[in-house]
Amino acid sequence: MAWEILHNFADGYIVGPDYVAARGMRILANPLGDDPRVIAGESGAVGVGLLSLLLQAEDCTGLRKELGLNNNSSVLFFNTEGDTDPVSYRQIVWDGKHPLPDFSSVNL
Repeated sequence: MAWEILHNFADGYIVGPDYVAARGMRILANPLGDDPRVIAGESGAVGVGLLSLLLQAEDCTGLRKELGLNNNSSVLFFNTEGDTDPVSYRQIVWDGKHPLPDFSSVNL
């Protein structure tokens, strides 16, 4: 339903596979330094996972440049989901479900 509204206003979109959302969940659950811990489900964490991969993957240099992402960027995320499925949350955050693939075989 949201696409019917958004497609008139969006310049693009990115589809995030499960491992991107899982990475975001792990990052939010295990922050660096004094950053607060955030309990987020897959849809709430996918943006953080995506940003982390965009900033680290060499294959994303062009996309980073097109989006204007750099060390001075500010990015706002809305976490739209908490721990709505406790079993799945533990499988992802504790047990490593949906690990990152070998990026030598992944086109980002």
